[in-house]
Amino acid sequence: MSVSAPQSGTDVSPRRGEIAFLLHALRSQTRIGAIAPTSPSVARRMARLIPTGPDRIVVELGAGTGAISAAIGPRLGPGSRHIAVEREPELLQALRRKAPWAEQVLGDAQDLSNRLTDLGVPQADIVLSSLPWANFDTDLQQRILDQVIESLAPNGLFAAIAYRPTRMTHGSRAFRSALRASFEHLSISSTLWTNLPPARLYVCHAPTSQRIKP
Repeated sequence: MSVSAPQSGTDVSPRRGEIAFLLHALRSQTRIGAIAPTSPSVARRMARLIPTGPDRIVVELGAGTGAISAAIGPRLGPGSRHIAVEREPELLQALRRKAPWAEQVLGDAQDLSNRLTDLGVPQADIVLSSLPWANFDTDLQQRILDQVIESLAPNGLFAAIAYRPTRMTHGSRAFRSALRASFEHLSISSTLWTNLPPARLYVCHAPTSQRIKP
């Protein structure tokens, strides 16, 4: 399992991590989407989607302060890699403390395939997302989904958190439609009330070949 040691001088206390997340959420709700990090119970439920076994490549989009990252670690077998992508440097500092084994990538999900190529990763087995999809316009949703599918193994799994208060918005409906068009199988969990805000998990299998770029 790949491990990257935390950089000196970048340790962030849990309290500071929460404050950093809240400040970013207040400044840019469209880029953060939630008012608090993913709850531990929801993070564990998402991490349980990772099949046991060695040599898994797990990619996390919108890793934030590491709420889901911390739950991913115990699921990783020998030779596995956890690649955590986050575009906000301050949040990435908190993630380093919670998940020192993860390969922290400062970058945008719209550039996922290039970033994985830079890391020598041909395909990911699992992609987990806590991005605020309902806040994105349809073009941005599709650009990121195209990157996910290009980066995902043919039998790979993609899972995303969807916040319940946004389920009837145009962005939320567009995201569900894009998932149904992009994957052979989509399942939606019941409402997870332990999260703030309450959320559901969208779990997708088998990306459709017509969405895979040559």
